[in-house]
Amino acid sequence: MKTCYYELLEIGRDASADEIRKAYRRQALLLHPDKNMHNVEEATQKFAQVQAAYEILSDPDERAWYDSHREQILRNESPTQSGDYEGASSTAAGTRTQDILHFFDPGLFAIIDDSEIGFFTIARKVFAQLADEEAAADGSDMRLPDFGNSRSPWADETRHFYAAWSAFSTKKSFDWYDQYRLADAPDRRVRRAMEKENKKLRDAAKKEYNDTVKAFVAFIRKRDPRSKQSSASTEQRKQDMATKVKEQAAKARAAHRSRFKAYEDQDWANPEYDEQFWDEEYSNNSKKENGNSEDGEATTPINVPDNNEYDDDEDEIIVYECVFCKKVFKSEKQLGVHEQSNKHQKIVKDVVRRMRKENAAIERDNAEQDEFKDAREHLSVEDLAEEVSHLST
Repeated sequence: MKTCYYELLEIGRDASADEIRKAYRRQALLLHPDKNMHNVEEATQKFAQVQAAYEILSDPDERAWYDSHREQILRNESPTQSGDYEGASSTAAGTRTQDILHFFDPGLFAIIDDSEIGFFTIARKVFAQLADEEAAADGSDMRLPDFGNSRSPWADETRHFYAAWSAFSTKKSFDWYDQYRLADAPDRRVRRAMEKENKKLRDAAKKEYNDTVKAFVAFIRKRDPRSKQSSASTEQRKQDMATKVKEQAAKARAAHRSRFKAYEDQDWANPEYDEQFWDEEYSNNSKKENGNSEDGEATTPINVPDNNEYDDDEDEIIVYECVFCKKVFKSEKQLGVHEQSNKHQKIVKDVVRRMRKENAAIERDNAEQDEFKDAREHLSVEDLAEEVSHLST
């Protein structure tokens, strides 16, 4: 039985990325062959396992996949110690999910060459077996691309391989996962229920198989030196392209500046200045302003209205004022809103009340004056004299 990667690094399953890195450094120092000269072979094997554990657990995607399939991986051993693929676990089912899980071991792909135990040979055999099974299940001549070898070019072969296998979807029926035999159904209703349950099991197994194959493709691509070289060359091409774009932009700016410096206005954009015409025109205008014509005769000056006479009308500012509350507003709408307020109406009522009171007093005074006037008109001269003398005393 395989050893859990977490146990190899002596950490918990909830360990953080920093804890995983520190644990790997600690175990690598303890298990390095140079530190175990008395047992180099065992130390080398354990050191390789620790490296494989760190490689899996340090990648978030691969760690998530390992956590979800940890029990299945630990229950099964690798196909062989050399990593050679011995074929499917079942003739009818072909390669199953647990068969592919055997190869999620970085230790099997530590040797990057075309030897029998090398990276390219092991991966090529696994993908060839899977492609054969898919072609047999589909019953057509269409076949998924081969993995190739260390000399396979990226652009012509390897890139197409990863593009096709990254979108893998099995053609196998997975009918070996059926739980019920339809022939045992007593009636049509039970038969439909059996078919529904069998289909649910098949779909679940098919989805797990597709996800496992896609995960294995990503696992292999991460370790494929051809993909790494392509990524490096792609990054270099991006940098070269960015450099070319900057150079072209600099050239365009330089050309624009040179055209701007060499720019000259067109003839129609520079009207000629007729000095004689303007001198004559100026002299004629001066004579007219002084009251003389061109012939020396006196002329009546033209009264040009002062523009200030119209400025007052044009720039007249309309003020919206409430004389009762002694407030000024910017618009007629604001004044109307103010006039509807309770405070304004209360002040208006108070003013009206006081005005009515004052009007009543004025009317009373006027009535008394009228009465005095009527009485004075009926007095005689002697009475008036007596009244005047009385007032003077």
